[in-house]
Amino acid sequence: MIQRKITQAQALVHQSVSKVIDAGRANFARNRKRTTKQAKIVSTQPRKNTPLLQSPFFLFAREILVNPRAMGAACPSSRHLSRALASMTPLQGDGVIVELGGGTGKVTEALLKHGIHPSRLIVLERSPVLAEYLRKRFPELQIIEGDAMHLCDLLGTDKPIDAIVSGLPLRSLPQHVVHGILKQVDICLQNRGLFVQFTYDLTGRTAHLPHHFKRVNAKIVWNNLPPARVDAYQLANLSPVKESVGVQ
Repeated sequence: MIQRKITQAQALVHQSVSKVIDAGRANFARNRKRTTKQAKIVSTQPRKNTPLLQSPFFLFAREILVNPRAMGAACPSSRHLSRALASMTPLQGDGVIVELGGGTGKVTEALLKHGIHPSRLIVLERSPVLAEYLRKRFPELQIIEGDAMHLCDLLGTDKPIDAIVSGLPLRSLPQHVVHGILKQVDICLQNRGLFVQFTYDLTGRTAHLPHHFKRVNAKIVWNNLPPARVDAYQLANLSPVKESVGVQ
């Protein structure tokens, strides 16, 4: 009698456990089917840009891989180098300030903090990706996508230019490209204003510049990777300005 009841109880337990297992298997199958369907839907939707993909560091690294010679550096300019470039830019004047090679906006930001009014600042950037990034970061500025070899045509402004601030790696670009850019700088300045350029050559050699570009100011920025030199030039037929060399 007792043995019969034990057998019946074991049968009931086995039956209950079997029902739970079967239910679990059915539920797992439904969830797996639903998850697979959702995965297919997600995979067909366009991927949105994540914050990482839109970060300045990622954009800069991407451009280096695409065109390392045009970037000219392994990392963006430091805030110290950007400030040095901005510090040589004149605040007074009725003309515009033109930045060549806006990149990720380090120098652009420094120029604005230096006191350049947004209405006076024009930024030229050759890379479509970086130009779009600059438009989003600085919606109040005029961002022009184009090559500095066609600077005068791209600017399309009758306003005089008080300064051209260049972040272009002139020493790493082909000689004919450098010649074309400097010719455009010469024409656009129209015998006035400053040309501010940085270089990783700390010796101060100016073999790549025309002879009528006379250096009037210079700074060595050690707090940059690698250390850099910032020079400001005037055209030779302007009133001479005493050259001063500083270290930062």
